[in-house]
Amino acid sequence: MSDQKLKRTVIAAGEVFLRYGYARTTMGDIAKAAGISRPSLYLLFPGKEQVFAAATLFLAKQRLEEIKAAVSSCEGVEKKLTLACEMLLVNVYELQRAAPDARDMDDLAFPVVREIYAMFVDFFSIILVEGGVIGTAPAVEIARVMLYGARGLRNVAQSSGEFGRMIRLHTALLCGSLIKVEP
Repeated sequence: MSDQKLKRTVIAAGEVFLRYGYARTTMGDIAKAAGISRPSLYLLFPGKEQVFAAATLFLAKQRLEEIKAAVSSCEGVEKKLTLACEMLLVNVYELQRAAPDARDMDDLAFPVVREIYAMFVDFFSIILVEGGVIGTAPAVEIARVMLYGARGLRNVAQSSGEFGRMIRLHTALLCGSLIKVEP
């Protein structure tokens, strides 16, 4: 199987999972969207779990690159973290509102989703370290509180606008408790 066929399949699978979620998606749905047969799909992936992991990770890595590019033009730790949180979490919030079955793509019960959040925690901790910030805990712990705390706010937000405002306040409060060390 070619790398191009694998990539096309992963992209198509991502679109199907975003639309129907994990539970409602079948290997037949994925094969059809990718323009391949089910046996060909099984040659690429042994099961739906592996396709889901590959597609979800691919989409997350794409989003991370977009966020890194956007954050690179920001000044200051708080602005960088706020933008990164908003780009990641408000986007997920809007996707889930548009396609409720897509909640699977952000369900921490899936190991790949936990892996993706760990990837973003690492990115947030790099922002903190490069920004010369210290706190009462290691940067990775501060990053984890930042990301998961902001993620939890979506449970009470009534709109993406309100969610964005809550993320900005959450980030401001957390960053306000940190100390910037001059190099």
